Amino acid sequence: MEAAVKAVAEIREQPLRRRLAPAARARMILEGAITFFAERGFDGQIRDLAETLGVSQALIFTYFGSKGTLLERVYDEVFLSRWRDGWLDDLRDRAQPLSERMEAFYISYLDAIDEPIWIRIVLHSGLASNELTSRYVSLRVEQILQVLMAEVRYHFGSALSAMDDADLYERIWDLQASFIYGLIRKHVWQLPVMEDRPRLVAGRVSQFLRGLAAQV
Repeated sequence: MEAAVKAVAEIREQPLRRRLAPAARARMILEGAITFFAERGFDGQIRDLAETLGVSQALIFTYFGSKGTLLERVYDEVFLSRWRDGWLDDLRDRAQPLSERMEAFYISYLDAIDEPIWIRIVLHSGLASNELTSRYVSLRVEQILQVLMAEVRYHFGSALSAMDDADLYERIWDLQASFIYGLIRKHVWQLPVMEDRPRLVAGRVSQFLRGLAAQV
């Protein structure tokens, strides 16, 4: 958030006649756009974005071509740049206890997404039905859920065979959603959330695994 706000301020302070490298100008516009959409939602118009940034609409279109292209860049920056492929590999590493793998993953995941920009973009995108959040869920979050399902099945073995995939999937979604809800409390509702992240994560993972153990 601070970087994006700074970018907006820098754009406003730079005279347009000053020659900036194209990559630097595009970067400032992108970061300003992320802040703009996080604050106003995706119904915000390019003309309003231009006014907010103190640039012309033509300049924005010069660098991004269309609002749709700009939103794709927002998606790449807000969602994909924070993703780590190593998360899935670490979750599959059965040399470590499942609880430790899950705790390490969620601590790292929250480190990557625990910002007001991220959760506000997630919520605004979902409400605007522009597919940015739904695409992230279907292409990235779904990978997390499927890996967790496989690892939980392996951990409990035949003892969990009576629980079908639909029920287990909902349990894992509940765990995933609990962390996202925490970000909503913290960054949208401005309510306190436990600051000790390892303790917070360990408690939720433990509760999840105990709940499954009680079913076997």
